[in-house]
Amino acid sequence: MKKNYFKILIVIAFTIYNTLNLNAQCTPDLSHKTSGVIPAVLPAGRVGQSYDQVLQFYIVKDTVVTIPGLGDIEATIDSFSITGISGYPAGLSYQCNTSTCTIPGGGNGCVKVSGTPTQKGIFPLQIFVRVKATALGFSQTQSDTITSYVMTVNSGVSINEASTSSKFNYLVYPNPVTASELNIDILNKNAGIGFAKIIDIQGKKVLNESLILNSGLNKTKLDISNINKGIYFIQLFNGIDHVQQKFIIE
Repeated sequence: MKKNYFKILIVIAFTIYNTLNLNAQCTPDLSHKTSGVIPAVLPAGRVGQSYDQVLQFYIVKDTVVTIPGLGDIEATIDSFSITGISGYPAGLSYQCNTSTCTIPGGGNGCVKVSGTPTQKGIFPLQIFVRVKATALGFSQTQSDTITSYVMTVNSGVSINEASTSSKFNYLVYPNPVTASELNIDILNKNAGIGFAKIIDIQGKKVLNESLILNSGLNKTKLDISNINKGIYFIQLFNGIDHVQQKFIIE
């Protein structure tokens, strides 16, 4: 991929893994030297339980930019800095392997997100970065934002609340549900029309409701006051894909 005026191609290999020491800084994995695909969703957390995940970065040193009138120009990435992360739930914080959160071009780095989440929901993250590069003897800094990460946090006790589906990200809660409403959070890439269906264990449809979905996080409440106690399945459609999940009304 090429980007104009030093909108640098950043090739990042991410690996997510659990660590045992919550207080230690992360350690860069030097074996990561190839480009990779950034995962769409971080592993789900749970309210009141410790969360500890490490993101591994590998930054290429050499890239190419396209400058009008000059064509493709070879460039060197001098450094890649993480200037901030926003959107994560209360109770979590992040720590880089260096105090400046800066990774040299051709180098490895990591960020650890840890703590005890106190909020339930779906949390789109924003990772703010700054890339310094050199081409034709000139150095320039370009800011960018990584928006592909999403974190889901379940309640302290639940039954399969969170989806780890690659189709789309959703959260159905509480589960079991004892009130008259069932909450549904859907994180959608594109606006569109979807639906939510509830069927019983015999396959009989007991609720069918259309959903107007915007791009981003959508929060919906379903009125289940007229549905009897028991085991049910909820089917969700986001305009492109379907998912199904079991839940209980008590």
